[in-house]
Amino acid sequence: MYKKTSLKTRVIMTGCAILLPAGLIAGCSGGAQPANNANSKPTATPPAASGGATTPAPAPAAPLEISWMRYEHPSQAILNDSLAVKEFQKRQNVKLNLQSVPQSNYDDKKKTLIATNTTPDIMLVKQDDIQNYADTGIFLDLTPYLDKMPNLKKVIEQQPDINKNRIDNKLYGFPLAASYAGAGGQLSMIRVDILDKIGAKAPTSYDELYEVFKKMKAAYPDSYPFTARAANGLTGTENLINPIAFAFGSGYTTFNGSKMYYEPKEKKYKFGPNSPEFKDAIGWLFKLHKEKLLDPDYATATSQIWQEKLSSVKSFYFQDNNGFANQFNIALQKVDPKSKFDMLPTLTSPNGTKRNLIYAKGHLSESYVINPKVKNPEKVVAFMDWLYSDEGSNLTSFGLQGEHYSLANGEYKMADALFNKYKDDKTPGYTISSLFGLGYLGFAVLEDTRLGQPFQTPQSREWDDRTVKMEKDGESIRFVSDPPFTKDEREKLKQLRSQLDSYLTRNMDKFIMVDGALSKDWDGFVAELKKLGSDQLEKIYNDALARVVK
Repeated sequence: MYKKTSLKTRVIMTGCAILLPAGLIAGCSGGAQPANNANSKPTATPPAASGGATTPAPAPAAPLEISWMRYEHPSQAILNDSLAVKEFQKRQNVKLNLQSVPQSNYDDKKKTLIATNTTPDIMLVKQDDIQNYADTGIFLDLTPYLDKMPNLKKVIEQQPDINKNRIDNKLYGFPLAASYAGAGGQLSMIRVDILDKIGAKAPTSYDELYEVFKKMKAAYPDSYPFTARAANGLTGTENLINPIAFAFGSGYTTFNGSKMYYEPKEKKYKFGPNSPEFKDAIGWLFKLHKEKLLDPDYATATSQIWQEKLSSVKSFYFQDNNGFANQFNIALQKVDPKSKFDMLPTLTSPNGTKRNLIYAKGHLSESYVINPKVKNPEKVVAFMDWLYSDEGSNLTSFGLQGEHYSLANGEYKMADALFNKYKDDKTPGYTISSLFGLGYLGFAVLEDTRLGQPFQTPQSREWDDRTVKMEKDGESIRFVSDPPFTKDEREKLKQLRSQLDSYLTRNMDKFIMVDGALSKDWDGFVAELKKLGSDQLEKIYNDALARVVK
């Protein structure tokens, strides 16, 4: 049961969609008015006046056609005839011409369209794209339209981090925000049945986790207890280092891959490799790799390979999106009902740091941009604003009220018929979201992630409760968005990031994989990073932050 709240209250703790997506309730003011509300009754046509000629009804207005491009996630196909697409035409008289691109090819396709100035009417981009290309005029400046977008303005007031997306105080994109989401993220998940088999207690620190890995390796010589993957636009190396470095008191990248992280203790951005805590984290990973406790394929493993290893006896621990443990448990328990991943408490690092890195509120680093050559920009903007309304959010997160969910006494409930139809599906949340066009991977720009909760096991509900408490206790810290940069800063950042990223990519794995590199080459490595501008990068970020946080 889900409590109904006001839109203001709804914009609360959010995070990276954990596996199962889902919006809120109707009644929007402002923005384009729906052409036909699916829940309303048709109005009867009045009879013709006695003795008079019948006046023909006016022809319906042609729909506003919009070409719309976003990536297609492997777990959630984008369907041309999904519920949301049909309802957009019914309610808003908007017809979407969809251009879905496989996620693995999306960045290349997007860059080609930007380079050739042949972008569709609406396209999903990252904040990096906006920073790099906004000055070229390839994206419509939304700032003059803000007064005509009451729903987006309300969301910005409630999630002021969106203002970090501005470029020279101009807004170019409709960010993927969230009204509700859990507090999941890169949390420690371990096979507790294997702990029982090897006679080990659940570890409470990274030192204890290392000892557990050694026991796992001894009992299962062909295994690599800890595995990682490349995903969400980050390399396997970045995804491996991010949660470990943060847990050790440092950090590595932002959610979109910038080699900078926000240090909550100091309330500023820092370049992780410059800190001794970062070196300690890399040293811990090197120790695991040397003793064959870390999967040697971490740098190149795809999500599919990663999932296969964790759904078998090849790997027993991951520090990534904790929601994946649900599907691992389903696969494992078909073979052995006692097999189970469970969440560890927040682990303590050797220096006493005790914290996790969890997903940001919504996906604010991703936005839909509009081609400035689009026909009827006011209507397109009005449609996008409607998607942020209660009605638009509700449709793109839950489906149809009265058919797919009910609202009674302030509480949401999935319809029994919908639950029963998909309860035995392998990934019911993804399946429903694909058919209906729901959630972050569908058409939601203000997402409520509670659609999948009825399909959760008691175990996963317990994880949700624990993750919320970990955030309240200050143990879980959310990714923080980049601040807005000036034109000069953006130009300098392109140069700095290009040379720093290239150098890090060429060298970082060496310190995890090569014996002796950390002791012999680390100081020279950090010195070279400083020559390449790591201190300048840090200064640009914090100067930009100072302009936002007064």
